[in-house]
Amino acid sequence: MLDERLGLAGRVVMVAGAGGGGIGTAVCRVLAEADATVVALDLDAGRLAVSEEAMDAVGGRYETRIVDVCDADALDATMGSVTGPLHGLVHVAGGLHDHWAPLLTTDPVVFGDVVRLNLESAFLTSRAVAGRLATQAAGGSIVHIASIAGLSAMPFGAAYAAAKAGMMALTRTAALEWGPLGIRVNAVAPGTIRTPRSRSERDLPVSPAEHSVIPLGRQGRPEDIAGAVLFLLSDLAAFVSGAVLVVDGGSSARPSYLDADNLPVFVRDPALRARLGLTGPG
Repeated sequence: MLDERLGLAGRVVMVAGAGGGGIGTAVCRVLAEADATVVALDLDAGRLAVSEEAMDAVGGRYETRIVDVCDADALDATMGSVTGPLHGLVHVAGGLHDHWAPLLTTDPVVFGDVVRLNLESAFLTSRAVAGRLATQAAGGSIVHIASIAGLSAMPFGAAYAAAKAGMMALTRTAALEWGPLGIRVNAVAPGTIRTPRSRSERDLPVSPAEHSVIPLGRQGRPEDIAGAVLFLLSDLAAFVSGAVLVVDGGSSARPSYLDADNLPVFVRDPALRARLGLTGPG
């Protein structure tokens, strides 16, 4: 049975940034469906309630904690309150929120805050969980939610892109250091995902521009990311560590010089386009 091959039944997995109805909630729900016990961390009780409802809907087992994942002491206290052996961690906490700005006008304090929320919190939660896993001496799995912005660039969101790039380096380094302990560390790099924190346009139909840059022709859903996380946490990925799994509908594979018809923008030969079944310049 596939559920048995996942190897998550009865295992305890911590989810940092678990609330809100987006990726964190989707991860909590899919872990509950896989019969894992979820320890859900978030700073906001209202956001956690959304995930509690989702896990209740599938008969999941879970514990919730109100905790600031940027606070090392609070995390240590939380680790001490978790009953039973841990299997792993999914670090979801992060985001850019409304801190869009050109580099020249980016407030250094804001830059630091964004890096702290996205990167430092990943370091703190991973270190806390890895310490527990090392004591248990039974291995485990850690998954960081990064972003394709960390693989390329993000104009007007430099702090976020820098933090996610740093997270990928943290992922690979931790995989090397903690591999001898049997701890696997991987990351998922989402593309554009429609979540409750997205802009108001999230409920509108996919635009032609989105179709042109996302080969699969749609934005991602939180469930798309949760599926990748489930794989990396599970025994199906028992030999996968130090990897960054891109989940973006193919958008990062698409060269910037292609037009809407996937031809280089400088290809204007009507005969060639006709032979390829294209009616005109893209």
